[in-house]
Amino acid sequence: MTTKSFFRRSAVSAGLVFLTAATSVIIATPAQAAPAEVELTASVPTVVVGENVTVTEKVTNVNDFTVLQPKAQLFSTPTALGSYSSLVGCTGGTCSTVSGPTGPIGYQVALPEALGKNESATVTLTFKVAVSAPDLHETLQGALSGANYGSVRFDGPALTVDANADGAVSVDVTPHPGLLGGRFDFAVRVTNAGPGLVRAEKVTTTLPEGLSGTGTAACAPGAGKVVCTVDGVAVGQTAVANFSVPFGLLTVGLPFTFTTSRTSSVSRDLNPANDSVTTTCTVVTPLLINCA
Repeated sequence: MTTKSFFRRSAVSAGLVFLTAATSVIIATPAQAAPAEVELTASVPTVVVGENVTVTEKVTNVNDFTVLQPKAQLFSTPTALGSYSSLVGCTGGTCSTVSGPTGPIGYQVALPEALGKNESATVTLTFKVAVSAPDLHETLQGALSGANYGSVRFDGPALTVDANADGAVSVDVTPHPGLLGGRFDFAVRVTNAGPGLVRAEKVTTTLPEGLSGTGTAACAPGAGKVVCTVDGVAVGQTAVANFSVPFGLLTVGLPFTFTTSRTSSVSRDLNPANDSVTTTCTVVTPLLINCA
């Protein structure tokens, strides 16, 4: 009797152990995923040249040792962030520019304290995109750096730089008549209404049949036209390109119509309403020509 009881108790006990073990396997909590070493968010996905972008960066020490003199760093690829922007400010520490072999490549915030294992810190960095920046499609990148450690760069959000510029076209035509002929002097003007830099804008003036223009440094004559190029026009500034169109003996009452238009530019012009102007010059007398 005692033997049976002992056997029964042992079997029950063994069953409980087995059941407990099985239950333990079933309800075991999965291991927590390792925290991200660097996390980035940007205030905007697209920025117009001349405007600011604020990036929030969270860095976490995922190592088994303390990172000394830690810095949260910000870069971009494929273009170096420091080549098309400038640092405005930061929060969470002391900010500075990160330099490379050929110039600034990014920005960083030096944290006030060392980062122990699994400790995190969050900073912000604000930079201004230069008005001279071209259209860009970048990926922001972050890294954790210290006196005794340096992580790889981690990809963050995409950033698009929109380099449009409104280059308004206008023209002044001054006639110089004579009994046997004369010339029309053209002053082609491109005024930049922003927000970016007007870059490599070509303005073409079409000429009436039988007339041709004279070449200058900024304006090249062609068949029935003159093409002028202006470059690097800052916001609020006007660039002027000059050329002349000689003419022979004119007929009283004869109109000459000139059309001056933007035909291309490296900077994108989103306002075509001010890209073209037409001027008509009418012969009143051999010595009097009106242009409007």
